[in-house]
Amino acid sequence: MSGNNQSNRWRAFLACLVAGAAQGQQLSPIAPVKPAGVPVIRSYRADTVPPLRVSDASRLHAMIRAGNLYLTAPDAIAIAIENNLDLEVERYRILASGWDLQRAESGGALRGVQSGTGATVTLASGQGVAGSRSGGSGAAAQAGAANIQQIGPVTPQLDPILNTYTVFGHQTYFQDQLVQAGTNELVYTTRSYYGQVSQGLLSGGTVRMSYTGAYLNESAPTDVLNPTSSASLGVVIGHNLLKGFGERVNGRFIRAARRRAASSDRGFQMRLMAVVANVLDRYWDLSVASDDVKYKRRNRDIAQEFDEATRKEIAVGAVPAVEQIRAKSALALQEQALAVALNAAGQRENALKDALSWHGQSDPALAAAHIIAFDTLAVPETDDLPPLRELLATAMNRRPDVADAKLRAELAEMQASSISNGLLPSLQVFATSSNVGQTGQAVPGASPDPYFVGGAGAALGQVFRRNFPNERVGVRFSAQLENTQAQADHAMDQLTHRQTQLNAQKTFNQLAVEVASQVMALQQARAQYQAAAEHKTIVEKLLQGEERRFQMGASTIATVVGARRDLATAQSSELAAAAAYIHNRIALDQGLGLTLEANHVSVEDAVSLAAPPPR
Repeated sequence: MSGNNQSNRWRAFLACLVAGAAQGQQLSPIAPVKPAGVPVIRSYRADTVPPLRVSDASRLHAMIRAGNLYLTAPDAIAIAIENNLDLEVERYRILASGWDLQRAESGGALRGVQSGTGATVTLASGQGVAGSRSGGSGAAAQAGAANIQQIGPVTPQLDPILNTYTVFGHQTYFQDQLVQAGTNELVYTTRSYYGQVSQGLLSGGTVRMSYTGAYLNESAPTDVLNPTSSASLGVVIGHNLLKGFGERVNGRFIRAARRRAASSDRGFQMRLMAVVANVLDRYWDLSVASDDVKYKRRNRDIAQEFDEATRKEIAVGAVPAVEQIRAKSALALQEQALAVALNAAGQRENALKDALSWHGQSDPALAAAHIIAFDTLAVPETDDLPPLRELLATAMNRRPDVADAKLRAELAEMQASSISNGLLPSLQVFATSSNVGQTGQAVPGASPDPYFVGGAGAALGQVFRRNFPNERVGVRFSAQLENTQAQADHAMDQLTHRQTQLNAQKTFNQLAVEVASQVMALQQARAQYQAAAEHKTIVEKLLQGEERRFQMGASTIATVVGARRDLATAQSSELAAAAAYIHNRIALDQGLGLTLEANHVSVEDAVSLAAPPPR
């Protein structure tokens, strides 16, 4: 894919992000907004970055009715995606990766490497007394020192640069040679004009076209022409042949930025999977806690019935009075268990609220609302898990952290292979072609060559007629006799590459252990659930038999109450086993990288917040 196509793709993506963020959610966009105006002026105006979104999406408050927040698991996921601060941070990271690519495609040094420029008066060689002494100067800029270190050759500046300056001067100099100046006090007025357009080449070269114009009016009696005008127009082409040569080394930062930009949503995807898994865990914890409250309340009610039945039997003398103490003790235990269950449900509800809102308990409307988990916990009949080898292959292909480990190894290899170019000496070829012209006004009493009499236009005519052409071709070679710094940089990059490869392999090995452990944990959770479900079925049958015996007068109320209490306990155990299975299933889906697919969550919609409207 070419650089322009890549840039266009990311610009389109950013535009979609801006548009998608406002679809149906009443949320302001976060992407920078391009300034208006003509392109040339717009390039020098800063983009407007919208302020932070500090309020929750309207979906959350719209679903609170009569003080209750009725939630299904998909609703909880959608609300958590909209109002999660970690995801919001990752959205900015995705935006930044697009701008990082644009920054890399412009070439030049890395961010943080600064340089300064300056301007000075320049006179053509031989123009007046000052020009004859100085020999002229074409330098117009001076480079400043870098404040950070960049390893390897610096990519040429790929954006065209226009550099111009105009300088006016009035100066007085003491002259000790009357022969040349004809006066001891030389006063002259100057105007200097300079313009340059430069373009860097990704192959390692630079092309510059420059124009220089100068005007001089001086108080020298020896001048034949005064004032004078000079003009120069030239082209300079330079190219690296060893160090800094080739697109492979100069385009390494662009290629790395493209790979990072193309993979920028992986960090978001990883965080999104964690958010979805976390909100599901909290949702089902609340669902289980709510159901457990029901079972504990049923046990409390059964204990109350047993207490009342015991009091009646004591009144008729059927049982001794000491049984009342036993009944009261059982009731107190169930009251305590109900209080613990209610407290646990409250904690689970608060944990889910924190996952649904940026502000959590500080949001008055959410804090006052009671969450009702609408979905019921259900364990599928079978798991239908493929062999472990296929699960590992799925995890290798779907998990974002595995893809990130591969990307880091790829980028390290890219850097290590490109940095070897920095070991080479510097060999540059350059060619210059320029045309100059100089004219002036004849001083009274002097007899100059008529060809040089005229103004700035006559000097430009000499330039375009190529009356005074100048060409140069040269080779510049530079080599460090002790190349220890470049060798150390190359060695450190190679070692970093090896470390990255080892870390990637470590990630792959940990993945295999993790998936195998999660599969085993899921199988054990299913076995425990099946045992709990079977035990509950047996207890149900025992209760049914005990109730039939009680109806026939062959059993007592205490026995029936005890059987009912055993059933409630078995139901709580089954519920806890089902919850353990669901948590293990969520963990396995996350370990395989299938969390989003299993819950029908789109990364693109989550990035743009273009989620479906609330139910």
